[in-house]
Amino acid sequence: MKKWKIIAIVIGVIASLLIFFSGVFIVVKNHIHNNIKSEQTSEYVTQKAQKVTSLTLSGHVSPIQERDYTVTSKELSAMKIENGQQVTQGQVLFTTYNQSNATELTDLKTSLAKDQRDQTQATQKLQSAKTTLNQMNKTDDGYSDAQDAVTSANNDLADLNSSIATTQTKINQITKEVSPSTTAPFAGNITLTYDDSGNAKINLISSDMQAIVQVSEYDYSKVKNESSVLIKAVATGKKQSTVISLVSLHPTNTNSSTSKYDVYANVDSNTFIDGQTVEMTVAQPGIVIPLSSLYKGKVFIVQNRKIYSKLVHGTKKDDTYVVASGISAGDKVITNPDKKLKNGESWPK
Repeated sequence: MKKWKIIAIVIGVIASLLIFFSGVFIVVKNHIHNNIKSEQTSEYVTQKAQKVTSLTLSGHVSPIQERDYTVTSKELSAMKIENGQQVTQGQVLFTTYNQSNATELTDLKTSLAKDQRDQTQATQKLQSAKTTLNQMNKTDDGYSDAQDAVTSANNDLADLNSSIATTQTKINQITKEVSPSTTAPFAGNITLTYDDSGNAKINLISSDMQAIVQVSEYDYSKVKNESSVLIKAVATGKKQSTVISLVSLHPTNTNSSTSKYDVYANVDSNTFIDGQTVEMTVAQPGIVIPLSSLYKGKVFIVQNRKIYSKLVHGTKKDDTYVVASGISAGDKVITNPDKKLKNGESWPK
């Protein structure tokens, strides 16, 4: 009897173990099944569409214009500026004296004075000839000679009047050239120095500044005149939005294996200083997505828990696709679409 009791206990324990392991098996099986089901639900992968990476170019700040003048001590008549002075456009910088022009002016004035004296005499001569002619009858002897005298006097006076007008014009012109004034072609800052001989050297740097950066021949097509750009000073972090004013047609550097071209953009002189190192950021058009996202000319995006198909246009670039139109940056794109995806169906599948 005791033996059967032991056997019953053993059978009970075995049965309990079978029930326990059966339960564990069912739980594990359900867990595995759920995992498999989750993976199947998540068989599609999404990725946000990104803007094409901007082009960054390095360079420096420089004056938009610069002008140098050299005036010898013999030529200089009066210096109208000082070193470090800020000048405005049209302001007189200096005047000079030209001895050759001064001599010519003196000769012209002497010639003019002589012509004016001759003009007075010619006027009197013409008046006398007219008086004589008026006192004669056409039938009088010498009437023809009197007419010729009037004509000759008229011609002499006309020649003198013409000579006086020409001389006066030359005098007016030479007068300006005897002691001409040189004016500032643009607003800017003056650097004035003199050498041991008294000769003056003037450097005029414009107040207006520009950023000059360089682009390689490989990226040349990515920059265009009038394109919007962002200029950043490397040292201060100050930024300014502006536009490209000029892209050079000719390379500034051909010594290396890659030709480089200057790109110009005006900047605020209150924000940037001459010589400062800057970076120019040039935004590039297009949206980048994995090439695998493209399915028969369309892209599937997820929006508000629904799937939408979008017709896109663009170009292939390596393992990516640059979209010109059809989607926007930030759109959640399905990167492994297939024929099972339907427009308008719920997400997740």
